[in-house]
Amino acid sequence: MPAEFGATPWGRIWVRTVESTAAAGPNPALPKARSLARNHAATLTVGTGRVEAEVVVSGRTQQVRIDLPRWSEEERAEAERLVGKALAEHQNLAAGDLPDSLEADLRREKIGVAVALDDMDAACDCKTRRRPCVHVLATLYTLSQRIDERPLLALELRSPGWEPAAPADPDWTPLADLDVESFYGS
Repeated sequence: MPAEFGATPWGRIWVRTVESTAAAGPNPALPKARSLARNHAATLTVGTGRVEAEVVVSGRTQQVRIDLPRWSEEERAEAERLVGKALAEHQNLAAGDLPDSLEADLRREKIGVAVALDDMDAACDCKTRRRPCVHVLATLYTLSQRIDERPLLALELRSPGWEPAAPADPDWTPLADLDVESFYGS
């Protein structure tokens, strides 16, 4: 049975970020956060350097905002090089997918894909004093699921305007390349 959270290396590194909160001892908020994510309580809006969510618990909506540091120019350039190399080697990937080996390559080059909780600027409008609250944790679990579904999202979070060149699909022709007048034979 596949993992519910962190089914790919891309999502797994984000799950480790969430579960690192348990390093000092059991975090009673983790089961609740997983349950919220599992039951689609968090609705995410994701952009470069920011994750926003509405987390609905018992009919109440909490607003979550998580700001993430972006890669430096050096990290971005090296990531683009590694992604280009990986995409050239794995040409049968679906749109938004990345080879699992690329995550290991980025880690080896010390290019962080996930962000430690201490390096995030996370805010929630709930009244709970414990930080990170269950709403932030549920947002991160939901984010890990979204990244599992579309690993490219992990890179888009850390770098503005991320648009790595996708390998060309030999079975696909852009419409702009077709000659409309001669397409159906004249």
